[in-house]
Amino acid sequence: MFRLLELANHLTPPDASFIELFEEKWVIKEYAQVSDAPEFTCISYAWGKETAKSPFCVEQRISTRTIRVIETAISVSQSKENWGRNISFSQDGDLLKEAAGQAAAVNASQAFWVDALCVPSDDPARTVCLQSMGEIFSSAYQVLVVLREQCSDAIQNASQAEKLTSSDLSILEKEDWVSRVWTYQEAVNSSRLYFGVEGNEDAIVSGNEFLNMIMTAIDVYKAANNLNKLAWEKQSPKLRSLERLLADYMMADFATRSAYQVMSVMENRCSERVGDHFYAMVGAITNTTEQVEGDEELEPSEFFMRSCERKGDFSFLYSGAPRSDILGSRWRPLEGRFSALLPDLITLGTIEAGRKELTHLELDNMYRLDLGAITSDGLKAARWFVDDKSETSSPDDVAKQILKRLRILGFGGCGECLEFETGFFFPQSEALKSDDIFAAVSHEIHWVTGGPGLLLRANSSDINNFCDVGVFIGQRPKSGTRIMVG
Repeated sequence: MFRLLELANHLTPPDASFIELFEEKWVIKEYAQVSDAPEFTCISYAWGKETAKSPFCVEQRISTRTIRVIETAISVSQSKENWGRNISFSQDGDLLKEAAGQAAAVNASQAFWVDALCVPSDDPARTVCLQSMGEIFSSAYQVLVVLREQCSDAIQNASQAEKLTSSDLSILEKEDWVSRVWTYQEAVNSSRLYFGVEGNEDAIVSGNEFLNMIMTAIDVYKAANNLNKLAWEKQSPKLRSLERLLADYMMADFATRSAYQVMSVMENRCSERVGDHFYAMVGAITNTTEQVEGDEELEPSEFFMRSCERKGDFSFLYSGAPRSDILGSRWRPLEGRFSALLPDLITLGTIEAGRKELTHLELDNMYRLDLGAITSDGLKAARWFVDDKSETSSPDDVAKQILKRLRILGFGGCGECLEFETGFFFPQSEALKSDDIFAAVSHEIHWVTGGPGLLLRANSSDINNFCDVGVFIGQRPKSGTRIMVG
């Protein structure tokens, strides 16, 4: 079942519940599935703490912002003049394309999906809906983000193609939308993203333009205040979330966004329920709803892992979670809240491809590190990670600098490191040192100088024993190989 908020018409039952907006009746209309619905607009916003009774269900609470946000969305998106004044639908100014774009945007604004009114209040329908967020937002013709009134100047400046100021950045840093788990997946799933602001009926700006203006303003701010990587990451965590959102929105789609990438972005975002955290992550890695009998009864974290496995992506194993004690599955995280090893660093790569067998996990694209003194090339790559340009720092000093930055980025490991020829490996738990211990680092899921990996113990078989997870900083090889983990 899929629900939309639409204008009442001659087919609407006379006893149907409704809300009156701008002297017109709006009702909830139900469809068997998303594909049966007309073109629609999804509204993205942050609830806030204050709630009120739902106009459609007295037992249900909604945000006190919801109705005002819907009114803003209607006013902004149903105005052809707004689209014509603020949004370009063709790169070359083609009048026919501009007119067609405006008409399509207005047409999609006759029906809205808004969480507070369109998510069913009772299970299992509610859980099924939350599990389908990726499909809902990717199916929408457009997504309209409605920020709080405090962001009026920023949106107004952006809509008039004026530069954003440091004051605008400061206000955006305090905007709840920037740090919510749901709003991340709502934005990156959209094919057409726009921003407006509560109470302003005229200002609308495209997502690409607004987010790029934010990035430009951030770069100007960092340069003016002489902020390096560490200082910026420590000072402005919420604006870092916006930087991450921009990278994901511009660079990745459902086919290329790894589970680990989503886990790392989501870690510092807020949610009211642990379940929302995982359902939002599912929505960010897939735009299809592959319902299997019993899915609605799974713990949200288990549903997330199974969704990843169906996609063929095992990068979720690079988390700090406790592990299963079942033989052959000791690599697999247990149910519950778990976070990416390095939450606040932009991660590249598509999926950690592999196959789950009864006795082990087979991973396709890993590279093996053996213990040994770090080489000059490995040390050079490690220094790059911390902006160390001295070229005279000792390996121990560089390792300490790396750990300092890892802590700022949210790494919760023990703090020890293992030295390899090509770099340093920081395990989650106490470091193990013996001749049969080696690290297997992901070649596919990576950052510029390294990636997440596993600490393994070799034995007489081809299936290596899982010991720990960790973070590698150093020189990446050009290719990987197959590794089996029990």
